[in-house]
Amino acid sequence: MVNVGASRGFRSAESGGCRPTHKFSLQQPCTDPPPSSGHSFMPDPTAGFTDQAVVLTHRGAAALADGQETLAVSCFTTAAILAPHRASIWHNLGEARRALGQAAGAARAYHHALRLRPAYPRAWAGLASLLHKSRRFKAAARASMRALALDPGFAEGWSVVGSILLERRAMERLPIILHRVVRLAPDSPPAWLALAGGLGDTAEPTLPLACALRAVALSPDRPAGYVNHAGLLIRQGRLDAAKAMHDRLRRLAPLEGYAEAGDSLLATLRGDFAAAVSLARRSLVLQPASPTALINLSLAEHGRGQAERARRGNERAMVLHPESDVARFNLSMVLLADGDFANGWRLYESRWRMDRVAYPAYAPSWQGGDPAGRSFLLVAEQGQGDTLHFVRYAPMLAALGAQVHLMVQPSLVRLLSGLPGIASVRAPTEPPPKCDTCIPLLSLPLVFGTTLATIPAAVPYLRASEQDRTTWKRKLDGERRLKVGLVWAGSAHNDQFLAHMVDRRRSLPLAALAPLAGVPGVRFYSLQKGPSATEAPPSGLDLVDWMDAVGDFADTAALVAELDLVISVDTSVCHLAGALGRPVWMLSRYDSCWRWLRNRSDSPWYPTMRLFRQDRPGDWTPVILRVRAALERWAVQ
Repeated sequence: MVNVGASRGFRSAESGGCRPTHKFSLQQPCTDPPPSSGHSFMPDPTAGFTDQAVVLTHRGAAALADGQETLAVSCFTTAAILAPHRASIWHNLGEARRALGQAAGAARAYHHALRLRPAYPRAWAGLASLLHKSRRFKAAARASMRALALDPGFAEGWSVVGSILLERRAMERLPIILHRVVRLAPDSPPAWLALAGGLGDTAEPTLPLACALRAVALSPDRPAGYVNHAGLLIRQGRLDAAKAMHDRLRRLAPLEGYAEAGDSLLATLRGDFAAAVSLARRSLVLQPASPTALINLSLAEHGRGQAERARRGNERAMVLHPESDVARFNLSMVLLADGDFANGWRLYESRWRMDRVAYPAYAPSWQGGDPAGRSFLLVAEQGQGDTLHFVRYAPMLAALGAQVHLMVQPSLVRLLSGLPGIASVRAPTEPPPKCDTCIPLLSLPLVFGTTLATIPAAVPYLRASEQDRTTWKRKLDGERRLKVGLVWAGSAHNDQFLAHMVDRRRSLPLAALAPLAGVPGVRFYSLQKGPSATEAPPSGLDLVDWMDAVGDFADTAALVAELDLVISVDTSVCHLAGALGRPVWMLSRYDSCWRWLRNRSDSPWYPTMRLFRQDRPGDWTPVILRVRAALERWAVQ
């Protein structure tokens, strides 16, 4: 799963590193102890049946290894009828049912195996994995501890512990556990892939790649190592190297669709959605029951504007893989963009179960009820624009009688300190206040039950201080032309490749604004910060740049408040202008953010906003020409 963007966007099913889950572990029935001990045995008249059970168990193991879960369940079920006293057969039946998604049947099989043999680490580990998949984390932890108490060197048990730590976002302890798994099972490709995924973005970039390559070396004829290695390369921005790995996958497994799925993701990242859809469809033909293929196809279809197809694809992926948080999250993006907020906000909460993002733990999470008399800490997440967008809910919560504290990005502290009814505003580097509960800002629409008809759109809900505005008033005194602020690029996110690729689609070079040069009666003012602010303006574009005097968003707000119009790409300044109630024209990329909905030129979130959308991916020229025409009309008026 990938973080795309400073504002969290769609995820691909190719995550660049395996989640630390343990593989299915089969036990041959001939290794079981007899049903009792301390006695001599006469020849068993049912030995023929037992031998047949052994044959069926071998067939079931081969079927499960080959991905034929239904056949495996049939073989193990028959084997259990023939040899019901063998715990290993019941354990194997549990593994096969778990692979098939039959949670209740798998649980019954594991429990039956443990009744026959309570000291059975494999069965305890299988049960732990099943409980973890069902999100019963405490029960899963207890079962995995039972497995490890029986066999402290049991790699599979430690792997389940790693999965639980990942789910709980205990990232500092996760690599320790996964290193232990690798030491206990150095020849296990899944163990090395789990370690590659567990190291993630926190380690030296070469270490996860080395772990994935070790898995490839141990199992050169299996696709999993190549798929994970390619995913890691994508996360590191090495798209050409990832493409080369996909080509190796295509030669290794030409009929399994892995290469096409990976190439579809590369095309999506580059904004070539037509190619991405074509590749993803080919992948789905080869893997018609693959949730990964469906998720990647839906991702590309959404980018291409095929909303209904994207919705159906994600829903089908959820049917095939009910625990897929990637499908849930991507479906939330589709629904929110369609204005289906009732279902979209609920599914949007799946973001906390993905991508190493920890739910804020400063206080217990909100469980509902009357907020009056309770203290709340509202925590910023994602980008500064998201904070500006959703901080509108903070005064609403305070108006219900709650004591509200904010924890936001440092650049926003001074501006947001002016919000009415807020007890305190602080940066994440400061100690958090003692509060009864904690809510991430982007979960507030769900808390308030926001629908398209009930969006709190009253503006301005932010205000610049009069003292800060005085400076800009003096500088702009006497200017009679239309004063227009420009922002042509968002944050590049060079340290986050997937977010960087989104920024490349939403940003444009200053030279692309050349058609705005020479509009009579207009003077332009730069509101651009960061490396893009150093770009030279195109010939004829009269651009005043005072941004060296701007230290934070309170300063920017004061300047924006003195301008007549802001023209901005989809970044924090367009949210700032909208929150201040200033006219703002937003330049939207083709695969626009969900919050701007579909096929609209206005925004229900910001009454003073007008949207100028791309008609084709990457094509800004018609957009800028439409902006020039609108600007000429306004300047004349």
